[in-house]
Amino acid sequence: MLPATPGTVAYNVRYGPKLRGKELTEAEVQNLLNLADLDPAMSSKPATELSVGQAQRVALARTLANEPEVLLLDEPTSALDPISTQNIEDTIVRLNKTRGLTAVIVSHSVKQIQRIADLVCLLVAGEIVEVLPPSELSSAKHPMARRFLELS
Repeated sequence: MLPATPGTVAYNVRYGPKLRGKELTEAEVQNLLNLADLDPAMSSKPATELSVGQAQRVALARTLANEPEVLLLDEPTSALDPISTQNIEDTIVRLNKTRGLTAVIVSHSVKQIQRIADLVCLLVAGEIVEVLPPSELSSAKHPMARRFLELS
């Protein structure tokens, strides 16, 4: 197996495991790209030639390469177009269902929360003020949470 060329998609995906002394095979890289909803043929493509949505999914594949138990995603769809946003959301939901992977997602989008969350923690000044299912967001009681929801 030839090493991935620096700057390629495969190189990016292999980066984390390599730091821990693990070399991913081409098949493992392709599987991770599949999991992140990317064409495995992209592995040799320069990362600088990716769209923003593709770059987000490569970052997800790179994260999955480290075999996390939990994903912490801070605004994973910020600056993405609606189609790329939908692809990322679908991928997160699929990973949760098929691999049992827990995802903690920071989002200011009420619509996104309602589409993909199982449980919502409302934070004010860094403290959890309410925990509720997304279907009950309109019933939030904390005044700051209510104000945010009204502005959204």
